[in-house]
Amino acid sequence: MILKQSDDQQRIKVFNALADEKRICMIRLLFREKNRPMCSDIGRSLGISKSNGSYHLKILSDAQLVSIEREGVTKYVTLNKEMFDRYLPGFLTTL
Repeated sequence: MILKQSDDQQRIKVFNALADEKRICMIRLLFREKNRPMCSDIGRSLGISKSNGSYHLKILSDAQLVSIEREGVTKYVTLNKEMFDRYLPGFLTTL
């Protein structure tokens, strides 16, 4: 069987992104949130600075675990459940 290197690279990004407690908390918050929160709301909910929140969200976004959409000057975050279903099926229900 030939391994797909692109899938392996994505797996590395996913696991690296989830290897931090703050990012796990962000994923948990997004999974439980019914509405699309603003980036600033996530940081405020977790008690972290705007720059620290942006840093963690960028890592999650680079791993394609979240999507960040800009509307004017406001950025909204949504969980990319398809990525979790593909690489970590069942993970979100453990949160």
